Amino acid sequence: MNVQINIPDSLLNQVHKAIDVLEESREEAYLEAFRDLAVKKKREAEVRLQYASAYGKHPIQPDEFEIDEAQLEVVWKEV
Repeated sequence: MNVQINIPDSLLNQVHKAIDVLEESREEAYLEAFRDLAVKKKREAEVRLQYASAYGKHPIQPDEFEIDEAQLEVVWKEV
């Protein structure tokens, strides 16, 4: 399959310089980048679903993130 996308010249030049330094073929470098992107995006989607599932089973409670005034004073003094 052929894919056509627009890439800014400055970015493409940076990529080509890196590929040239590594002495790789451009096609193989592009394929590797797309494989890495696919793995990254799949993992991000899995984590997002895990969070949604966990919060669905254990919703945030109204007082879960409440901090009293004394705790705030301690934290702000350390900053």
